[in-house]
Amino acid sequence: MNAEKLQELKSMVEGAGNLPEEARAELLKLVAKAQEEAADESGEPADYVSKLMSSVVEMEASHPDATAFINKVATALGNMGI
Repeated sequence: MNAEKLQELKSMVEGAGNLPEEARAELLKLVAKAQEEAADESGEPADYVSKLMSSVVEMEASHPDATAFINKVATALGNMGI
């Protein structure tokens, strides 16, 4: 994922008013790590997917509304071709 798309994702997460603070913090942490590794060009894309899926599964049980929001974000990113 390129730096511009990661910045867009970060902005979307930061601007999501209905996202629980715990979920926002976890997603921002993952985006920051992705940005660091993208700058190094040494990160493995599959690793990010695995971590993101793990986080979503954990949050799904305790934050169903947040999970629904993340699904909407993922759909919007998919529609943008990300």
